[in-house]
Amino acid sequence: MPASKDIRLGPAIGSIVLLRGAMDAAYRAPLPYLVFIAAAFGVAPESAGWLAVALSVAGLVAPVVGIVEGRVGRRTMTIFASGAFIAVCALMPFAPTFSAVLLLYLAMGVAKSLFTPQVQAFVGDNVPYEKRGTAIGFVELSWALGWIVGVPIFGFLIERATWWSPFIAFGLVGLAGLLLVLRFAIVRDDAPRDLAAVNAKAFDLDSVRRVWTNGTAVLVLIFGILISFSAQLATLTYAPWLVGQFGLTPAQLGVVSIVLGVADVAAEIGTIVLVDRIGKRRSVMVATALYAASFVLVIALSSALAPLMAALFLVFLTFEFGLVASLAVATEAAPDARATMSGFVVATHSFGRIIASLIALPLFGLGGLNSVMAVAGIFTALAVVAFWFVRVKE
Repeated sequence: MPASKDIRLGPAIGSIVLLRGAMDAAYRAPLPYLVFIAAAFGVAPESAGWLAVALSVAGLVAPVVGIVEGRVGRRTMTIFASGAFIAVCALMPFAPTFSAVLLLYLAMGVAKSLFTPQVQAFVGDNVPYEKRGTAIGFVELSWALGWIVGVPIFGFLIERATWWSPFIAFGLVGLAGLLLVLRFAIVRDDAPRDLAAVNAKAFDLDSVRRVWTNGTAVLVLIFGILISFSAQLATLTYAPWLVGQFGLTPAQLGVVSIVLGVADVAAEIGTIVLVDRIGKRRSVMVATALYAASFVLVIALSSALAPLMAALFLVFLTFEFGLVASLAVATEAAPDARATMSGFVVATHSFGRIIASLIALPLFGLGGLNSVMAVAGIFTALAVVAFWFVRVKE
């Protein structure tokens, strides 16, 4: 489907990247610092993983977007989700307990999960499939920038101010992004205006059936669970390993995370340049196979800082490239239920992160980094097998 005449894709995607970037920074940047947030409330480090669980659980609400979007409109959904994110950021300084922080994290994750499917559906509706890998690559720059910019900012602010100060900064950026998205991207209210139209666009429960009876769509969703599971294992355990093994400080972790963020940026640039040229399915298969192999390198190189950083760089690079390429496939896996499919993509990735968040730190405590990476490599290999059977017309 070509872009709407009153939407210029350049400014539209730029505004989406800014708003998504603020959300992704608030979502991703705290992960290396969870133990410091827990310590601010006198909570044991083992409890820090519950913050990651709270963020991931929230993603399970994402399929609701496709069901209700036709009734309330994409613009209304965007305002609601983004406004909720900004409000949560503003409330962080007033959290009196660690439990309150968990609830706010949960609300933040819900807000982000309600907005992300809108972005994917927007790209699917406005960009032809043969160019969609490039468009998704540009949009997903927000994920990379949320890490490469957000993590150092988070480390700098919690070391020099307090744990909640980064959320105020991210909320302000999100407010600016929302205003620009409403100006350049989601420019019209597409909600139905009369009773007959409301009835015609009622809650689209049948879209759920159309997704889950589509074999290709189901395989894409299984693939997402598996690769997100392995990525979350690595994300939650590399920082404790670097602190325990090499004595890194929060600020030094921020510098390390810049290096890993460069991998994300390189992956997004790679998807922009390569995915539509070499084929989306082939891109996913090659990247994910390399992703599985990169966990073996982490195990082999875990005792020396520089080689370990090189291996982790490869983990982040191949994961992000494979993930973004798979999102381009997902936008066409169920074209008759695009928003619902996008919602389930978010939900299944969240489900994988939930399971990983629950077991990552206990597994790390039992067997160290090598045990975690071995499990991650096995599940990534299963993801390669699942995607082998995916077929979408190029």
